Amino acid sequence: MSTVQIGERPWARRTRLVCTIGPSSAGRLPELIAAGLDVARVNFSHGSREEWAASIAAVRQAADEADRPAAVMADLSGPKVRLGTFTDGSIQLVEGSSFTLRRQPGPGDATGVGTSYPGLVDDLRPGDRVLLSDGVAELRVVRASAAGLETVVVRGGVVRSRGGLNAPSERLSLAGLTEKDRRDARTALDLGVDFVAQSFVRRPEDVLELRRLLGRDGPPIVAKIETGPAVAAFEGILAVTDAVM
Repeated sequence: MSTVQIGERPWARRTRLVCTIGPSSAGRLPELIAAGLDVARVNFSHGSREEWAASIAAVRQAADEADRPAAVMADLSGPKVRLGTFTDGSIQLVEGSSFTLRRQPGPGDATGVGTSYPGLVDDLRPGDRVLLSDGVAELRVVRASAAGLETVVVRGGVVRSRGGLNAPSERLSLAGLTEKDRRDARTALDLGVDFVAQSFVRRPEDVLELRRLLGRDGPPIVAKIETGPAVAAFEGILAVTDAVM
């Protein structure tokens, strides 16, 4: 659960309770609404249009039956970098060992793996900190080579296929809106969501780009403040977004 701070909009309460709708909660929407759910978050990083539509319809039905308003928020994936796949589904990284974030895709193992963003090799610098699987393991960049980004394991752990990779976002050349985000934003409009959350915002221009895509009369944008650059640019982001999370 998260709270969303509403900007200059005509709602009585300006902080809302957000609950993510997933496999374990989709069948308990009446209970969630009775407990105080204000906004149902549908994660567009996973699933299909059909699954998102079914979740949204279930929220609408539960809210109608409870005679209580409940908004729907589509949460876009954003420029998230992910690991490739491992031959055995996961690996155990050991502190002090070497690990290469490879330039090329292909099955990975305990020595290295590719990523969803080949440009990562050129963006990062020696000494940069890299977290795998959202913090399960930590790497430190040693050097870039023909094979990829050579690192040393600072903190070991079990890392699974397609796990998230977190690196200093101010170095990444990724666009604020990916092609998937653009497709998913149009789908969110078609499905009639009430809010669109924008992940990994770094600067006000990211929000303005999404606003142009959604249209002036499109749903309010919730900028997710989850990167160092977003914290540094917070006042500028707050000036152009409708809400922050």
